[in-house]
Amino acid sequence: MAEEAEGEEDNSPKRNCCSRMRKNLTEPRGHSGHSYLRKFRFALSLFSLFHILAIIGSAKDVYLEKFGADATAIGCLFSVISFWSPLTEFLVGHLQDRACLARFFPLERWGKRAPWLLTHCIIAATAASVVYMPPSDSSGPLETWFVLMLMLSYWGAASCVIAFESARQEIYPYKEERIMVEGLCKYTCMMGGGFGAIPVLVLMADASMLNRLAAVFYIFIFGLVTLEAVPIFKEAKQAPVPIKDQDEEVSAPEVGSVFDIMREVMPRCCCCPRRVKEQRAPNMAFRHLVAMKFWHGAYGASIGSTLFYYVTYVLRLGGWERMQVIVAGGLIAGVTEVGLNLMYMRIFSAGDGRQDTTGTKDRRLLNYVVFCRILNALATFLLMGWVDPSVTMVFLWAFTTRLGLSSFSFWRVSAQCWLVDEDCIFGAVPGRKRQGIIFGALAMTQNFAGAFFSSLTFLGLGLAGLETVNCEARCKHLVDKVVDTTGVVSECVDECFLGVIAQQPDSLRLYVRAVIGMWAPICELLIAFHAFKFPIKGARLRRLYAGICQSRGEEITPKREETGTPHTGRSKIVLSVEATKSVQSSSGRIQRQNTEKEGLLWRLAHTTAMVESWPGAKSLSVFFDVNEAGPQEKRVSKASRPSNPAITVGVSEEEEVPQEPEEVRPSWTEIVPSTRVSL
Repeated sequence: MAEEAEGEEDNSPKRNCCSRMRKNLTEPRGHSGHSYLRKFRFALSLFSLFHILAIIGSAKDVYLEKFGADATAIGCLFSVISFWSPLTEFLVGHLQDRACLARFFPLERWGKRAPWLLTHCIIAATAASVVYMPPSDSSGPLETWFVLMLMLSYWGAASCVIAFESARQEIYPYKEERIMVEGLCKYTCMMGGGFGAIPVLVLMADASMLNRLAAVFYIFIFGLVTLEAVPIFKEAKQAPVPIKDQDEEVSAPEVGSVFDIMREVMPRCCCCPRRVKEQRAPNMAFRHLVAMKFWHGAYGASIGSTLFYYVTYVLRLGGWERMQVIVAGGLIAGVTEVGLNLMYMRIFSAGDGRQDTTGTKDRRLLNYVVFCRILNALATFLLMGWVDPSVTMVFLWAFTTRLGLSSFSFWRVSAQCWLVDEDCIFGAVPGRKRQGIIFGALAMTQNFAGAFFSSLTFLGLGLAGLETVNCEARCKHLVDKVVDTTGVVSECVDECFLGVIAQQPDSLRLYVRAVIGMWAPICELLIAFHAFKFPIKGARLRRLYAGICQSRGEEITPKREETGTPHTGRSKIVLSVEATKSVQSSSGRIQRQNTEKEGLLWRLAHTTAMVESWPGAKSLSVFFDVNEAGPQEKRVSKASRPSNPAITVGVSEEEEVPQEPEEVRPSWTEIVPSTRVSL
């Protein structure tokens, strides 16, 4: 008995640790009521997508090397597919907002996003699993199968991505939970991409029928992991439409056409003055976000298209040495990303943005990510474009680039969701929910820029003098002449490839270094500029938070020590209107200034009219500092102050104001002794 009691005492700390861990993972947190485990299940919706994208992204290489497809035909078809993907995201977003699957999946039970994740995940997994099983090896059917399977895979993947972005914005209403989900999504994306690379590496080594059949089941099974998130996606249902007028109910408006959203970005036509008056001002928040996504796509395409050529032709590495450098650089970047992601998740998701009345946390997040992008642009220019090329510099750049880019996705996700929130609550048509169209337009812009600049980069490689040789075909004659064909042929291929590297002109190496070391930093600076100019911040973001709280039926009760004060500084125009300001009369006696309309209200109206006449975007806030100035004996305590004081200003003599003898109302100077108008 003593031994059993001692064993129970030894196991109790372990059980307590497990119970605490289980409680932390399953305890509801945040405004969504989701636990960490449920948020991780939601993040699993991206696992299969990146698994599928890794499979189909390398399909052209397998078709060229293992199936013997025509290089020209595959290159042209892959270019068509690259421009097909952006269009699918735009079209799918429009179809989702119109709830085209509601006939088969009722909105009351499934919502708008869950049906698309369920159906199109199966479509993408099926197409990706059979992409390496062409019905024929002959030219024509081979290329036809290639383009059909890739188009179906991209259609299904794009539908799931847009459904994920829209569901995240609806289910998680505030920045903190969205950042937490984004951090978890990074881990699921890395896992999905890693699982997708395994069958590609196997098929690149041996594309036998047995391996391809095994790859079919492997790809299809892991392609359905995303279905774990379907029950959570059902929570993304149509939220109540905010009502501006309490006496009039507003029904859900139309989402508009796919081109209406792009018209909000384009500048107004100045050729016709009458048309200029009729046109609405462009959505500057959407314009800056579209520009940022465009340059982000250009940056990713420029780096991704030339980094392999940098290691090969600038560092002059081939064969096993080149593979070692690529794998080591990827491990450095991956480990750095994992560590930084944990830290950023803890820092950026802490607190409650609704209580941050001064906007300090949001401003710090923006300033930090902009500073990191500028620092990364400078580091890329120095390490990849200025310093002499070396393997050490590549490893150092792999570390610094994750330092500069890891935090940016947290602000980008927040900014996208803020744009959608503002469009729904304070847009031209209040209550209009078009998350799919907005997210589809942003994704289309980024992918279109990626496809365009990727094509330009490859075209520049040819113009810079790139010359390639099929070394395997050149060394094929040794197979019949020697007994140990494996070692001799591989040595011949390595020597041939090193000779190809050596004969490349210096203009090619200069071009590759210029793309990575100069053009990519320019794209980063443009990204930082548009991120910094994104207008949903400060008072505008506080107003948006208040609108979200009102639409959800929540109340904000900021603490006394957290309440903000009007912003003042050299970069702002501040007018202080003192209702009880003391002035010096001509006789030398101190008199109180009148607070009728010729005083307080006149100055307030004058300042408002002056600010409204200025061009450009403006933000005007009026702060009433109650009971903070004036003589001590005139101040009104909270206990003696009436619950609903009625204030009448500027009443003419002919009008009769009803008096209530039982209630003594304090004067205007006792209630509002100091008013500041802050711009």
